[in-house]
Amino acid sequence: MPPQNSAGEGEEWPTHKRTLRFVYDHSARLVVVSVAWFVASLPLVTIGPATLGAYAAIRSLRETGRLDRDHVMGVLRSNGSHAALLSFLPMVFAIPAALSVRGGLRLAGFESIFAVAGLYVGSYLTVALIPTFIAMADGDAPGSALKEAYVWTASEPAAALALGLVTVVIAVVTALLTIGFVLLFPAMAFSYHVEYLADDLDAPDPTDASTPVSESPV
Repeated sequence: MPPQNSAGEGEEWPTHKRTLRFVYDHSARLVVVSVAWFVASLPLVTIGPATLGAYAAIRSLRETGRLDRDHVMGVLRSNGSHAALLSFLPMVFAIPAALSVRGGLRLAGFESIFAVAGLYVGSYLTVALIPTFIAMADGDAPGSALKEAYVWTASEPAAALALGLVTVVIAVVTALLTIGFVLLFPAMAFSYHVEYLADDLDAPDPTDASTPVSESPV
């Protein structure tokens, strides 16, 4: 069954409108996903599998209109450990850089370069993990998902930057609502990620001769 667009008749709507429509139509289920993600992420070391599970739940909700628990558990069994390891990648670069900045503003020479480079690489990897986790939520192997994410971020730097900035805006706005962060941030941010990358994720691979390519416009 081909994926159903969450906006239905509004499939040509911009991403933010499709996201708002999707969140509105599935608000009750998305609150459950948000709370589950927040609780599962509390140990911090489990934020990778928690995020992977949230993406799998939202993808199943987008495609079938319901939360497919079996699909989510299957994704976590196959890719959960990989997601846990991948989630540490941005921290390896960002945490030392952040600590060096926090230690004092008098950074010069190599220290300033190290701090800037670490924060940049950490931010880049954080954005790159978004399409990686979504692809893994669809069942892709970690290596394939990483390659696909790297190609996308390298070929679409403006789109990757926009994805990161919108995520930051959603985090800041929902954080101002206190409890709203727990209820709204995962639902809004992860749904936006899925909608933003939907065309790339749902499009058939033109290099795969076994996959029929539709001639109708997307």
